[in-house]
Amino acid sequence: MYNPMAPAPTPVSAWVRAARRLKTDGDQHGLMLHIEDPTGSASGEEDVVRRVDHFLREHGKCSVSTVANTIFPAALDRGDGIEALTERYLEVYERRMHRQGEWGRYFQRMVAWPAGGGRSAGTINQLAENIATLGAMRRGEARFFGNVTEIALFDPARDLRKKMNRQCLSFVELKPERNGEAWHLSMMAVYRNHYYVQRTLGNLIGLGRLLRFIANATGFDVGTLTIQSTHACLDPDLPRTAVVNLIAACGGPAGPGTDLVAA
Repeated sequence: MYNPMAPAPTPVSAWVRAARRLKTDGDQHGLMLHIEDPTGSASGEEDVVRRVDHFLREHGKCSVSTVANTIFPAALDRGDGIEALTERYLEVYERRMHRQGEWGRYFQRMVAWPAGGGRSAGTINQLAENIATLGAMRRGEARFFGNVTEIALFDPARDLRKKMNRQCLSFVELKPERNGEAWHLSMMAVYRNHYYVQRTLGNLIGLGRLLRFIANATGFDVGTLTIQSTHACLDPDLPRTAVVNLIAACGGPAGPGTDLVAA
């Protein structure tokens, strides 16, 4: 179950390398990606994102940006903090929740987790609580702990008995690090299952944006992003030949350079 890829510089490069492994070796268990610059982008990588996005739309699947927005709704961020972002998001969520079903609610679980004890108990804003904790540590107002900030996504009450269409992202850990004057915030995310074409590229982009938002809100620099997929595969509900051709094209002449796709 420990199946690491070599560290990658950017989310897109990590996706291309891992997709190529899946194309060659088949399903992977414990596939682990480590991204050194979770919000970075190299030459040619926007072409890869556009190519994958076009492929998904062509096959009736959610776009890369739609998947990314399930983790962090970037279009709703106005730079005015987590409470204002939460309020805007929940207004949109209430209007759309009856149409979209269970999928796409990761950010809702981050900012409105049921507190327990019925509806009257309200909800817990996990992001707001973590931001408050990290911010206090960064400002020297609280003792520094490197192991107390985490975000739950798997909910036994909602998910355990479902065998289909349940959440894939189970858990996010935030890791603050300090080294002299340098303060970095890194992230690790654990996925129960990953369809690599439909979900993973958008997931990586969304997690990078979420990490940047939290780091900016707390005074940390953005650190690294690590993702473990306890199961990863190329999507069985997409035409195999088309998927193989897509992955090959992402590393071809129209795509990024050879440094991107090196193993």
